[in-house]
Amino acid sequence: MKPSQAFGVVVRSFGLLAWVASLAYVTSTITVLISPNYRPDAAPWLHYLASAAFWVLVGWLLIRKADRIVAFAYRISRSDVSDV
Repeated sequence: MKPSQAFGVVVRSFGLLAWVASLAYVTSTITVLISPNYRPDAAPWLHYLASAAFWVLVGWLLIRKADRIVAFAYRISRSDVSDV
């Protein structure tokens, strides 16, 4: 495995971790909403939901665009991006 390929695996792994983080935020949103002690001023569920949406987007970008990130990091030409 070439270093550029290993870097691509690391980038995709961070994308997967971002998706796991988004699931944690969705779980927090549900927990806050069903909690009997819910106080809107303490932990707004909308912030958790917005954070979940952000991490889903970041994870999607890291997973889908890992080849472009690797190409930028290793200065690979556009014709070689599909080989990475």
